[in-house]
Amino acid sequence: MFGSISSSPVPPLSPTSPDPPQTRGSSQNLFPSSPPPCWVTQARCDLAQAETELRRQQDRYKAEIDSVKRGVDRAILGVRREERRLVERVEQDHRDTQRHLEQVQRENLAAIRVSQSLLEERLRKLAKLQQQIQDGGQSRKEKGQPALREMEEDELRMSFGRFEEVGIHLVRQFGKQGSGRSDMTLPSGIHATPQGQLFIVDCGNSRIQVTDSRGNVLQQIGSSSPSASRKCRNYFDIAVNSKGLIALSCAAERALLVYNRHGRMLQTYGGVNQNSSKDDLEAPRGVTVTRSDEFLVADIRKGTLVALKLEPKTACRIERTVVTGFHRPYLVAACLISGLVAVSERGSETGRVPCVKILAPDWNTIRILGVCAGMGPVLLSPWGISIDRDGNVLVADWADQGHRIVLYPSRGVGQPIITEGLSSPRGLTILPEGHLAVSDSMHHCVKIFRYKNNQD
Repeated sequence: MFGSISSSPVPPLSPTSPDPPQTRGSSQNLFPSSPPPCWVTQARCDLAQAETELRRQQDRYKAEIDSVKRGVDRAILGVRREERRLVERVEQDHRDTQRHLEQVQRENLAAIRVSQSLLEERLRKLAKLQQQIQDGGQSRKEKGQPALREMEEDELRMSFGRFEEVGIHLVRQFGKQGSGRSDMTLPSGIHATPQGQLFIVDCGNSRIQVTDSRGNVLQQIGSSSPSASRKCRNYFDIAVNSKGLIALSCAAERALLVYNRHGRMLQTYGGVNQNSSKDDLEAPRGVTVTRSDEFLVADIRKGTLVALKLEPKTACRIERTVVTGFHRPYLVAACLISGLVAVSERGSETGRVPCVKILAPDWNTIRILGVCAGMGPVLLSPWGISIDRDGNVLVADWADQGHRIVLYPSRGVGQPIITEGLSSPRGLTILPEGHLAVSDSMHHCVKIFRYKNNQD
């Protein structure tokens, strides 16, 4: 029965013979390896987390390095900028000091010229008198007395310049406290046109009163803002040019407002609510019109005078001139005939005394008033100023002994001409007929004084 079963002989396996490769492969496929232990899996997971955290720390470290580097760079740039600012400030201070020294030198030379002129005038008179006395003989007595009288009269005329003493007295006054059409409250700046119209800053009512020389109201120019907001606008000074443009300085808004002759606002220069540049006005106070029909503005904060040439219809700026070298300039006046300009300075606690400077048309200082008792009253608090065609300067001074109007003649020694009846006079202007108009603030009126018979 075993004969039907056949089998092929199998060669014996050598104990040293290796397994065939296909046999090992077949064995692995048939019997896969078992999963790694749990601790291996955990170790791999911890290793991956550690690697991730290391990379994260590396990124943070790099970010911190970059941040520190940027901070150092910014600090270096900041130091360099501050260094540049300090250098520029030192250079600017040096330039300002140099300008101040040059201005002081010009002022000293101007004072020397005035003193020398007065001395030479006196010496000429004495020489003339001496010559007349030395003529001898019978004519000595006859000529001596007239010469003495002439010298005394010349001395009196020299004390008043070409001002003809006619007896300063009040001609009329108009206005009273209130808000009616002809009323005023705290009048401030005042300007007289060549036609005899008066433009008056009615500060308390935030408007401009336009009157004739007798006080008849011709026009009113006011703010379009509500009454509550108009009370704090603090209009200050006013000027009108030959084209009818009206310039009004506003202390509260730190701006110069320009209207046309009909009272419509055209332009605003400076201002706290505008994007101002370094060339804009910062604190305009006094304003006047020059011989060249430009508005001249005193900027008390910048210490400058700014001359603005404006287009007649739109009041857009055509040209701008800045004159530096002033210490808190306050009010300003100009003579349309001679071109002379008078500027008041407020003084300060640092030793700068109040004064009035007289400038030639080329902006050089030629006289300084109110600082030397030998040349006239020493000013304590100069406000309104005006200058006539002969070069005589009038100043409203709030002195300890009372508020007064002081006249500084073009040649000679100044003296008070109005010492009573004024309370806080803020503005001065000369009418074409030669009368002096004063805005008497605390009396809420305008007073007209006889100053000269005429301006011819």
